[in-house]
Amino acid sequence: MEKLIFLFFSLIFFFFFFFAGRSGAEFISQTQIIMTTYVTIIADASPREIQKAFEEIKRVTSLMNDYDPWSEVGTLNRKGELSVSPEVREVILKAIYFSKVTKGAFDITVGPLVRLWRKMGSEKRLPTSEELKQALSLVGYNGVKIQDEKVFFEKKGMRIDLGGIAKGYAVDRAIEALKKEGVKNALVNAGGDMYCLGEGPHGKWKVGIQHPRKDREVVGVIEVSNRGVATSGDYRRYYIIKGKRFGHIINPFTGWTVQNNPMSVTIISSDCTSADALATGVFVLGPVEGLNLIENLSGVEGMIISEGMRIKKSSGWYRFEVEN
Repeated sequence: MEKLIFLFFSLIFFFFFFFAGRSGAEFISQTQIIMTTYVTIIADASPREIQKAFEEIKRVTSLMNDYDPWSEVGTLNRKGELSVSPEVREVILKAIYFSKVTKGAFDITVGPLVRLWRKMGSEKRLPTSEELKQALSLVGYNGVKIQDEKVFFEKKGMRIDLGGIAKGYAVDRAIEALKKEGVKNALVNAGGDMYCLGEGPHGKWKVGIQHPRKDREVVGVIEVSNRGVATSGDYRRYYIIKGKRFGHIINPFTGWTVQNNPMSVTIISSDCTSADALATGVFVLGPVEGLNLIENLSGVEGMIISEGMRIKKSSGWYRFEVEN
């Protein structure tokens, strides 16, 4: 039975092995942990070429990690303004674009809400109405201003969080690093956000979509080539507060985490950056508005799984779907 690339990772360790493709090409698979995320690269490439892709992901992560107060994003959040690198500027501009596309459902200025919920998770309590009101007053992508290389915030205390787009961007950069080395067939998977370049050992890359409530069980399989794929779900990272699970994806309109509807969203797009951002935005919009958005975007397909395992698929999803 052919291997599937799953949009999730169980407890695995660093590994490095070789296997032959149908054309005799020798694929290498290697996994590293980068900022708590399991990153796997499978490629018809040398170990040196694969390591360059890992280094590119580490470099992007070091720029955009909001946990690090001295990263570019961390410094921008501390100071409220900063002359940023071209890459950080590019990602912020892309994020603002997707904020407009999703009518604010995807919003990188949820930083204050992210901080609040991290605090709630550690204190095991729910936010007060005053705490939510204060954090929400600092949310709004229109408050991010860009003048040449300078980025600044309209309100003191605003913060950006690139968690919904930076991982996809890092995957795309890793693919570009491999292409630069002449690699034509590769898959880069960063914790479920991936890009499938060319073909795998047995033809197009086969990707299993995880069941949102059952570990290591898939609800469908897609076959992709030269596409980005990303999934947002409430089952990967969450807080348990007073016996109830609260997912990590925050609704920028209400300040609360999105609850159960949907449980997961998978997006196929031309690149992983857009797939990553749209998966988050559609997750916030919900099944009806989210599917309407997908249908109105060129080159984008999606699958939405809601409470009770109700599954909605965009009209072009079938072109990628294979028998499970």
